[in-house]
Amino acid sequence: MEGLTRLQLQQELECFERQRFQLLAQASGQYALIKGDDVAGAFDSENEAVGAGYRRYGNEPFLVKHIVEADLPLMFATFNLGV
Repeated sequence: MEGLTRLQLQQELECFERQRFQLLAQASGQYALIKGDDVAGAFDSENEAVGAGYRRYGNEPFLVKHIVEADLPLMFATFNLGV
């Protein structure tokens, strides 16, 4: 999945947003596994969801998303110069 962009997972992100309230009611705090327009399941940990995604879809792109009311932006700093 090297070089994967947000656009490549746009369908999955839109699926999550359409189903966010239903997922919150059923699996708040868990991690959703999504491929295309299919929510394949909710898992207790991110690692469980990623593992299930690889077992089910192999090396094809899929989305694992934390089921929370609002997404918090993550910021990362790099200490490598020239990046």
